[in-house]
Amino acid sequence: MADNDETSRCIADDASKRKLGALLAVGQGLVTAVAPGLSVLLTRKLLGKHFENADALEAKPAYLRQLRALGIGVAAAGIAGYAMEVASESAAVPDAAEALASDVTDADTDVDADATA
Repeated sequence: MADNDETSRCIADDASKRKLGALLAVGQGLVTAVAPGLSVLLTRKLLGKHFENADALEAKPAYLRQLRALGIGVAAAGIAGYAMEVASESAAVPDAAEALASDVTDADTDVDADATA
């Protein structure tokens, strides 16, 4: 079984991974929103692996607008995810301080009971 140090380390690692994932989503969303042509090039390249004449495909302006909107949505979702991780970390810190304070109070009570006996 894992002790408390290993458990808390795993939780911190998961939080940092979620933060990194959120930041990567923000970056991908911004790139897609600013330069949807890059996404079109990548799609053409991927389609070219399995279909003939994929290089002849041209993106319509409506598709580029949809890519921009998708990029903005992904960036917003990444920002929201990062903000929620930061908020959950700051909310977890007081809980740990309260637990430590309750452990100290319990230890003082045990010492006082032993001294009077």
